[in-house]
Amino acid sequence: MFWSNLPKPFFVLAPMDDVTDVVFRDVIENVAPPDVFFTEFTSTDGLASPGRERVMEKLARNPDSKYPLVAQLWGNDPELYRQAAADMAAMGFDGIDINMGCPERGIVARGCCGGLIGCYHEAEAIISATKEGAGKLPVSVKTRIGLGSIITEDWFNFLLKQNLAAITVHGRTVREMSKVPAHWDEIAKVVALRNQLAPQTLIIGNGDVADRAEGLARVEESGVDGIMIGRGIFHNIFAFDQQTGEHNQDEMITILLEHLDAFEQTWGDTKSFQILKKFFKLYINGWYGAAELRARLMDVNSPDEVRAILKGVSVH
Repeated sequence: MFWSNLPKPFFVLAPMDDVTDVVFRDVIENVAPPDVFFTEFTSTDGLASPGRERVMEKLARNPDSKYPLVAQLWGNDPELYRQAAADMAAMGFDGIDINMGCPERGIVARGCCGGLIGCYHEAEAIISATKEGAGKLPVSVKTRIGLGSIITEDWFNFLLKQNLAAITVHGRTVREMSKVPAHWDEIAKVVALRNQLAPQTLIIGNGDVADRAEGLARVEESGVDGIMIGRGIFHNIFAFDQQTGEHNQDEMITILLEHLDAFEQTWGDTKSFQILKKFFKLYINGWYGAAELRARLMDVNSPDEVRAILKGVSVH
């Protein structure tokens, strides 16, 4: 099991929809990789639907990647989890993660993701079915500390009895979304519970971590085994870098162009170019004239228009 072979503390790039596809993961791997990658979160219903082929795009992977890749699944039907987990095992993923934390209102209302928090019977059935389908692949869960209120002790007492390889704890409730600071004191409580109930289960802390340095401080504070960074990657593509340093305008524009090329080569016309615009602030930021350049890029509608604008910007 790859989880037990990781250095401690280890770092993980969070699963994010329309963000952590195979293209962006390759970009991160080339500039400053974490120890573990997750896919975008993938619907078990979608994998069992006539639209399966399109859903499978979320699970596209680079066989040459040097880092473990965990497939993250969401849904509420145990049988579909069993089927999907068997597929993930056959596809060669390193692990399977169950999304029990996404706070998107419509999904939660359907009893999926964060809507499973506190639903002990349903959650146990899903975990059990996923393990059956996964075979030898390790199964983990990413979740939060409550739905409408904090229920850390009850919820994690339950999860820690499920013999999971790892649990990622986002230190907020579903209702809090990302509107309040993460409760790292609650994450520390999960570590204490783990030490009592399931020493073999790794605990990954998640919430408001900007980079490796801040993650290491959170490890000292809470005792977690690993750190997951999500939104922090949008402020610093080098968030996982072990060496701190300055990255100039030319370097950032070069990485953006590489991302653009890989996106076009991988997805062609099957994915909207508009998805790429959420990355522009990541690359075009922090120097004189960056805001104006970024505004110009936000108005374009094709990769070629981006290249035309950037051709006039110094890149050595």
